[in-house]
Amino acid sequence: MEWLIIMLLLVSLILFSCSFLLKNKDQTKNELEQLSLNMMGEVYHIKKRLQLLEEELLTTVKPNPPVSRSKTNKELVNEAYKYFQQNMSVHEIAAAMQLKEDEVKYLLASLQ
Repeated sequence: MEWLIIMLLLVSLILFSCSFLLKNKDQTKNELEQLSLNMMGEVYHIKKRLQLLEEELLTTVKPNPPVSRSKTNKELVNEAYKYFQQNMSVHEIAAAMQLKEDEVKYLLASLQ
């Protein structure tokens, strides 16, 4: 009889401890599922933000239209020479005339 009571107490303690472990497994499983759902949601939001940024970048980066020059070559040479007489550097002349430095050098060289 004593053995039976001791055995029943041991079985009850084992079952009691198993119930805590099973709850922890279920709780851990639920936490893992919740974490997985949160991560999927964050990945979705990051992909959306990235897509919006890519679209913004593509819409803001447009090549500049070529500048139409209505001046003749002779007028450009005269204008470059006028700036050169004012002791402006090639870089400053290029900025003032909205030309490349090589183009300004070509215009000034064509004076000779």
